[in-house]
Amino acid sequence: MIKLALLTCGRSDFSIYYPLIKHLEKSPKFNIRVIAFGSHISNYHGYTVKEIHEGGFECEEIATLLSSDSEDSISFSMGATIIRFADYWKHNSFDWVIALGDRYEMFSAVASSVPFNFKVAHIHGGEKTLGAIDNAFRHSITAMSSLHFTSCEAHANRVKNIIETEDQNKVFNSGSIALSDIERIEIYNPRQFKDSFNIDLSKKTVLITLHPETKNPLNNKKILSEIKKYINLSKLQFLVTLPNNDTNGSFIREEMLSLEKNNHRVFCYDYLGVNGYFSAMKHCFFMLGNSSSGIIEAASFGCWVLNVGNRQRGRVRSENVFDCEASSKDFLEYEYKFEKLGAYSGENIFYNPNCLTIISRELERK
Repeated sequence: MIKLALLTCGRSDFSIYYPLIKHLEKSPKFNIRVIAFGSHISNYHGYTVKEIHEGGFECEEIATLLSSDSEDSISFSMGATIIRFADYWKHNSFDWVIALGDRYEMFSAVASSVPFNFKVAHIHGGEKTLGAIDNAFRHSITAMSSLHFTSCEAHANRVKNIIETEDQNKVFNSGSIALSDIERIEIYNPRQFKDSFNIDLSKKTVLITLHPETKNPLNNKKILSEIKKYINLSKLQFLVTLPNNDTNGSFIREEMLSLEKNNHRVFCYDYLGVNGYFSAMKHCFFMLGNSSSGIIEAASFGCWVLNVGNRQRGRVRSENVFDCEASSKDFLEYEYKFEKLGAYSGENIFYNPNCLTIISRELERK
């Protein structure tokens, strides 16, 4: 059997991985071991590793996250991740290590595998986020990888510019795996969603997913201040998913939780699960924030996205995404605009119906 180590450092990448794991599990050719670390093992971030165990997946846990999200704690956490994975790689062997995205935790786990000569398959390489430090980590993971699965042709071309010329045939434009099983995902109706999360999506609801800008942290207070002003000006309901463990992400988290306590129209959650989050996209009025899920997945659910600030600047996007500076006045104007437009009905440029087949076929080649 082909032994796969699948690295997941938080809720955001695991929700993307999910269709791939289910697909690979069906094949007798693969033996998959899920390795959970980073915010998955943090009670502060909802201890989301429990979702992996509840899904019935074989999972190992490696604690790597420190309690603080200051700059020095992030650096210490990177070092701790390298050290702890060095011991893990020493005692385990795999045909492929699968890594997704651009997180600093993911970079550290992959970097630790390099001296052991493990082959790495990188998913979602070649992307660009000029407002976050993730660019450096993403491109570094690409350089350390032997196999590449990108979400669109533009990203495939960027990967080819990073890697060696003789490895160009190891780059595959597979599309986003988060969308690969989208027709079979159970979407809750508003009543089911209310039963699960105690929020009524039959009311007009804005889905907010906001993460800190790590290239220019000074923007974060302004963005959050304008979003809070907009919430107070608007008559709508707001469903907030709390941020990942980026530098200074706890500031946004604490402000949102405080807002929830003082405003009955605000509901905050650490994690809605794959079905819950996609259901929220499907039924929400529009998305507001700076999440990659707004760029990549939202179009498939007919969801308009108001992308705020610079965190996602540089990303290719479908026509459902509008870029906006931090301004409560502009947010209100887009609210009226989306009311007139109705649901988005265009294409999602990241969708490829053959995504899972492409990835499993190439992993089989070893």
